[in-house]
Amino acid sequence: MARFHSLIFALVGAAFVAFAGWVCLVMPFAAGLKRLSYDLPFAIRSNLATPEICLVTIDEKAARMLRQPMDHTWDRRLHAQLVRSLTEAGARAVVFDVVFAEENPAVDEEFAAAIRANGHVFLGADLNVSPGREAVVEQLFPPTAVLRRAATGWGLIAFRPIDPDYGVRRIYPGTEEALSIPWKVANALGVPLPGEQGSPGNTRWLNYYGPAGMFQSVSYDQALRPAELPPGIFRDRIVLVGGRYSLGHLAEQKDEFRNPYTRWGQPFSPGVEIHATALLNLLRGEWLTRMPARTEHWLMLLFGAGATFLLSAICAFCPFRATAAAAAIMILTGAAACWGVWQHQVWWDWLVPALIQTPAALFWSLSANYLLQVRQRTIIRRAFSLYLSPHMANEIANARFDLKPGGEIVEATMMFTDLEGFTQLSEKLRDPRQISEVLITYFNNTTRHILDNRGTIIKYVGDAVYATWGAPLADKDHAYHAVLAAWGMHQFSQLDVHGHRLVTRIGVNTGSALAGNLGSDFRFDYTLIGDAVNLASRLEGLNKYLGTRVLLSEETWNKVSTRFAGRLVGRFRVKGREDPVAIYELLGPKITDFVQAAMDVFAEGIAAFRAGDLVKARERMEKTCELRGGGDGPAEYYLVEITHLEKEGLPADWDGVLEASGK
Repeated sequence: MARFHSLIFALVGAAFVAFAGWVCLVMPFAAGLKRLSYDLPFAIRSNLATPEICLVTIDEKAARMLRQPMDHTWDRRLHAQLVRSLTEAGARAVVFDVVFAEENPAVDEEFAAAIRANGHVFLGADLNVSPGREAVVEQLFPPTAVLRRAATGWGLIAFRPIDPDYGVRRIYPGTEEALSIPWKVANALGVPLPGEQGSPGNTRWLNYYGPAGMFQSVSYDQALRPAELPPGIFRDRIVLVGGRYSLGHLAEQKDEFRNPYTRWGQPFSPGVEIHATALLNLLRGEWLTRMPARTEHWLMLLFGAGATFLLSAICAFCPFRATAAAAAIMILTGAAACWGVWQHQVWWDWLVPALIQTPAALFWSLSANYLLQVRQRTIIRRAFSLYLSPHMANEIANARFDLKPGGEIVEATMMFTDLEGFTQLSEKLRDPRQISEVLITYFNNTTRHILDNRGTIIKYVGDAVYATWGAPLADKDHAYHAVLAAWGMHQFSQLDVHGHRLVTRIGVNTGSALAGNLGSDFRFDYTLIGDAVNLASRLEGLNKYLGTRVLLSEETWNKVSTRFAGRLVGRFRVKGREDPVAIYELLGPKITDFVQAAMDVFAEGIAAFRAGDLVKARERMEKTCELRGGGDGPAEYYLVEITHLEKEGLPADWDGVLEASGK
């Protein structure tokens, strides 16, 4: 009878697990697992070489160096100059991930002449999709007629489809009216590819060669100065020109997408990198295909039934061996899936059997309801732990904290944080629920670091956090704890929510402030006010101009300089203060000798700048950028200021102090 019951149990379990796998395969709620099945084999594969491709990136650095606007299209004469430069450098082809749909007769002829002289230039086109009364209306925005006639070809720079996680995983062939830009370029370079519009059986999937940034790239302004680049960097290579934005400027239509590496902390891919990946896939014939649907369905059913029978049989002898066998099945399934992607360019929804069917079979065999209940209780405890710090609450209660209105002067350290680009993100998302999720994720991260380091959150203001150390509880090491929290936020600030990266800017100041329950007799809040608080807020705002993430006042820096590494970024006259203040950038608990060498060069540049030696200051700042891998926010800020001063001349009362605009 026991064997009969075991057989019935195994049969029912096999049917349940097989059906569960099939449901996950066909129903939309498991689409996230399907996307992860596609992503994972890339994450554990080494990066592949891409010598055929080079990128010229349109970025904020180039905009500053070339004095181009961040909220409008760039001067096409620059594009003409770039094409001429790439022609002289021997580029195999030039592909613009930029739309030139607006007529500009004054400069289009010059741009067109450069395109014709090259003979292998491809331009981008946009496709606007809007719902109509009876059907979806698609409006094509090709390049201008003058540029179309001059170019070798043009194609769509849109991506279809874009997955719900804002990832791009399929190669878009285009429409009946226009091929996609990778498809067009591949055809022109001799790869015979049919249009395949509307042919799902022939869907090509992107075969990523590595995370964002793996293609060799050159900033747009550097490409206009070929003498400063390595010899032959563009020769016989396909050069794609683009950036994080597809309209040729930096203020709208964000063009960054999730890639298979984003889940593990890697940045999103600019659209131009995805086009480069698709183009290289087509040229090499290395795109992925998905296992046929019928084969995948039968595989899922057989796997679920077989795993359940196997684990049930093993569990009857030893539950621990059943658990080990389940782990082995999951590992072997993953290894087989990776082998299929790496060796045969075929992928399938392998995480359904690995993470759904195998655990389900094991749980069925072990009757693991208790483990599920423990997991649920753990989740609940974790959720409630976000609301407050029990340790801090107990200390406040033990200290008999006075709730009466009023305040006292204390020395404390204040911190202000801000979510970079939140206004633009809110305008883009529009959905209040998504905006709320972004803020909750951001506040969870900042709150954890503040509370774990003995801080007190005073208030949340929009997307900003105001916190303090040294009040309401005395803390003789308040500056150190505040800076420790700031560094922790910086280390873990690049969160991804709905395909958007959340980056925190932080300002920290130490000084005297009025702390207490301030307000009216009817309602009051515990807070700190005073000039020291205002300065902390100004430091946070100054980050976006200096390209930094964490700025400290001189008062704070003097208290932590023996335990943290940092650098003086200059003396500034901030809003609301007549006397200039010295401001420091936090670099971490320690830095490498290589970074220290760059900081020493930067310090020499600061000294030269204050002394009015603009030539030496420029040379030192440029050297800093070089040592920092081509970019350093404060050094670039000074280079712009030096350029202005060289044009306008040093004031008679020059003292090296800069005016800090903004907050």
